[in-house]
Amino acid sequence: LPVIYVGDTVADMYTVNQARSLQPEGTWIGVGVLPPHVQETSDRSEAYRQSLQQAGASLVFSHVEQLTPEEVLSI
Repeated sequence: LPVIYVGDTVADMYTVNQARSLQPEGTWIGVGVLPPHVQETSDRSEAYRQSLQQAGASLVFSHVEQLTPEEVLSI
């Protein structure tokens, strides 16, 4: 079964990358969620979104509730 790791920091995405390197036979998927303090402006949100993606996030959401079963199946 794949592991979907949801986090709101670049360090969380690095955790997924480390797990992937330690257990390459598994499927490790990083999903980012923007923390509230970066959502104060669209520029800050976009910069943080890009940081999470560059760190390995497959998807980035504004709210964890957006990670629906349909989204999980689309990964």
